[in-house]
Amino acid sequence: LEFRRVLFRSTESGNRTEAAVVERQRSLGSGIIVDPSGYILTNEHVIHGAQRVSVTLPAIAGSSPSTTDSTRRRIFEAKVIGSQTDVDLALLKIEATGLPVLSLEKVRPAKQGELVFAVGSPNGLDSSVTMGVVSAAERQVENAFPMAFIQTDAAINPGNSGGPLVDAEGTLLGINAFILTRSGGSEGLGF
Repeated sequence: LEFRRVLFRSTESGNRTEAAVVERQRSLGSGIIVDPSGYILTNEHVIHGAQRVSVTLPAIAGSSPSTTDSTRRRIFEAKVIGSQTDVDLALLKIEATGLPVLSLEKVRPAKQGELVFAVGSPNGLDSSVTMGVVSAAERQVENAFPMAFIQTDAAINPGNSGGPLVDAEGTLLGINAFILTRSGGSEGLGF
């Protein structure tokens, strides 16, 4: 994910100058292909404020080993179809067909103690998988925010946001959204 932000420098009198400073920033997240025609579900905070969103799909299975990793990966410009800040979800669309999907129709409630896998790209490490258990099936993190989350001890780090949390059979249970941490890294409190 890549976006640009325009900043204006102030003169001594506090007026805005005519020249703008363009600063390019990159942000990284993950997503779930939910339709073979290129619809991808992710967190709203992953794409928030983006002027440009790029989606990189993993290499096609069976690609020639002599091909470099950068030429096997497929990169698409994505259009934001819609987003909802309150539930931290966004739907993207890329121009691709025949993509493998993780079905939303088979989503089921999580069970405390069950084995789960968090999939994503933590710190840019594509297609990483971590394993843990469901610590709580319905955890309300803040009293003022009534939404309930699945709590897991599977390692979730920056870049995992928007990726799937699945059970041992690969059934979607939820979407990796955030962690509670003092160090900035995973401390076993993922949601």
